[in-house]
Amino acid sequence: MQNRFLGTADTVYRADPAQSRLVGRRLAKGCVTLLVAFPMVDYTLRQFVHPLGSIWDKVVLAILALVALNRVMRGHRPQVFAWSKYAGWYITYLIALLFMGLGSPGTSFDGFRADMYDMLFGLVLPFVVEPEDAPYFLYVATALAMLIGLDGVLQYVLAVPIPPGWVDVGEHVRTRVFSVLKSPNELGAYMEMMAPLIIGMGFAEKDRVRKMIFLAGGFFCLVALLLTYTRGAWLGLGVGVVLVALAFERRLLAVVVVLGVIGFFLPPIHHRVMDLFSQVYYIKSSQGGRLVRWQQAFDQLAGSPLFGAGLGRYGGAVASDKGLSIYSDNYYAKVLGESGLVGLVLFFALHVRIVVEVVQKVVRRAVGAHRPIALGGLIGVIALLVHNVVENVFEYPANCLNYFLMVGLLLLWSRTFDGQEENHG
Repeated sequence: MQNRFLGTADTVYRADPAQSRLVGRRLAKGCVTLLVAFPMVDYTLRQFVHPLGSIWDKVVLAILALVALNRVMRGHRPQVFAWSKYAGWYITYLIALLFMGLGSPGTSFDGFRADMYDMLFGLVLPFVVEPEDAPYFLYVATALAMLIGLDGVLQYVLAVPIPPGWVDVGEHVRTRVFSVLKSPNELGAYMEMMAPLIIGMGFAEKDRVRKMIFLAGGFFCLVALLLTYTRGAWLGLGVGVVLVALAFERRLLAVVVVLGVIGFFLPPIHHRVMDLFSQVYYIKSSQGGRLVRWQQAFDQLAGSPLFGAGLGRYGGAVASDKGLSIYSDNYYAKVLGESGLVGLVLFFALHVRIVVEVVQKVVRRAVGAHRPIALGGLIGVIALLVHNVVENVFEYPANCLNYFLMVGLLLLWSRTFDGQEENHG
């Protein structure tokens, strides 16, 4: 797909002219296309081809690893991401914890896999994706997100039934939308990352029809985000917009004001936000909610503050499935509880490095039509990291995978900047 602001194969990044980098290109492109369409592909396969639905992403990762290995053996040496080194340190530490927990090998291995699996897709991207192909994948990802956002809005119109546990006591909402991600919290996290990128593409686009499609799609994604009634996603997007606005584009603060006014005057949203400041919410949170769950993370450190309780033993899906712990409702608390202060520091270092690299490589180098796309991508990255403070967002495979894919694709896309002439028309 060709487009002036994202770049095309006609404006090629030529860092390595060797044919080795093109080995398996079509196969790799098909695999990465499936990954950026993960929510729809995974939902469809699990619904209609269940045995394949549980293993397809592992097969895709294996294929990409083989393509990457083949290219490397033929002499291809792409520039890896700067955050790869920090990921390497974190994974090395997880391997050490894995061996420390061999007394319960099943739990330790499941915890290890859960913590590092989705990261591998981001690490392999430079070896299997050419920078000039990154725009195509961004188009596929945003097109799918727009369809999911529209589906969420339709769910609200149709008042799709939801479990009673999705609504607080005394709260009255028509429904909480969830689309193919099967959870309003998971859909909210997905929308908070993709909506800013889609809107950025809309502002960057010169073609009037495509601009309207992107802006309308971004609008539906924002509406779907509101209709998930996921406060963590609202918080993440709000903080992301404010931080990016203060650092790079003050005009974005108007967006925060508009969204704040909308939220204040819409009763269901107003009630859901103000409920956070009620005495009832504080009591519930202290007895069995987020406050007591966060406190439990520190309790896990009592025996081993540096290394934690062990992989898979606290705060996440593995610990919950094995009856060892409830969800921490804070991914950083989960990391702290199971891998200690050392694990938390390494985890923070990894994601701080990701944000810094996106700022340095994408945002600061983006000019003209590239600028709103870069800012939208950064807002989505920050939003998801903030959302992790109040929820285990990285426990959702679709969102953790999407995070590393979008980071990787934005960084690869930025490598085309030097080879393009900016079109200001």
